[in-house]
Amino acid sequence: METSALSCLANIFVDPKQAFTDIRSHTRWLWYPFVICILAAIAFSLWYFLTVDMNWFQEQTLANLAHRFSAEQMDQMRQHMHFSRSRFVFGALIGTPLAFGAIYLLQTVYFLLVSKLIGSETQSFGQWFSFTAWTSLPNVVASIGSAIAYLFSSGKAVSLYQLDVTSLNTLIFRIPAGSHWFNLVQYLHLTLFWTLGLMIYGFALWTKKSIGKSAFLVLIPYVLIFAVVVIIKLV
Repeated sequence: METSALSCLANIFVDPKQAFTDIRSHTRWLWYPFVICILAAIAFSLWYFLTVDMNWFQEQTLANLAHRFSAEQMDQMRQHMHFSRSRFVFGALIGTPLAFGAIYLLQTVYFLLVSKLIGSETQSFGQWFSFTAWTSLPNVVASIGSAIAYLFSSGKAVSLYQLDVTSLNTLIFRIPAGSHWFNLVQYLHLTLFWTLGLMIYGFALWTKKSIGKSAFLVLIPYVLIFAVVVIIKLV
């Protein structure tokens, strides 16, 4: 059966083994998941910031910062911080592609270096970049979930955190936005674990290492970063 980028878009969710086999020899297909993830994130961000009540959004943002600053500092912030739709729209259009590109680049360099260090079959930079892009496709599910949540929300005074329906904080922990641990817990998403699962499985297939060794190599940067953040917050 002839493979295509479109069939790979489905296989990465339902038949990842076939998907990883196909994308290994079709590095040009990386533009499909790369563009789709970026467009999905941009589309939701634009919809949100073009329709949300900006006065409410500004007050809500400042309220979440209240625990870090004195009353006098908060008054100064209210006087000098003016949120505008254009600012956030510009940020979504420019910042989103840059953020995705930077993250993909760092992950690609990591996989390239690690695969060389463990002496696995050589994969090119383009192949590992494609690997990173394809394994990040679950992010689209997060964007769609947020869009659906916003569609069915009551009014336009709803925070992005409430709409982040794949976050474990939204689903389970319910730590308030002003909490010391909020940002850390909010980062934990079902789609993150989904992506990590794909990375571990795909890394094992490409390098012919065991799932256990692949899990260790894929997860160690995340574990180290998480540990550092926890230590900083505890100090």
